[in-house]
Amino acid sequence: MGFVSGVITGVALAAGAAAWYMSRSGERFRDQYRVDRKLGELGDQLEARTREIQSTVNAQFAEMRANHARPDAADDATTRTAATLDDAQASAAEAAAELAAEVETKAAKVKKAAKDAAPE
Repeated sequence: MGFVSGVITGVALAAGAAAWYMSRSGERFRDQYRVDRKLGELGDQLEARTREIQSTVNAQFAEMRANHARPDAADDATTRTAATLDDAQASAAEAAAELAAEVETKAAKVKKAAKDAAPE
């Protein structure tokens, strides 16, 4: 009887160990599969974004080619670009002047405070 109970116990332990090992190796496989799936989703998103950028660039190239095909349109585009740059330059100059005035005001306050503190 001892032999039969030993065989049954051994088979039960082996089955338990096999089930445990399969669950652990399956977990590793599932984790690997999740990572692969996430990487696949990321790749799909990158591919979609690349296609979107490519279509935008192609549309811009087509517009540039169309403008060069018609000289009057190119002149109009150049005029619009120059006007936009002039506006941007003017707003940048205004911002720089405001910043310079602000710095000058703060410097005057610091200078006055230093003069007031010196005689004492």
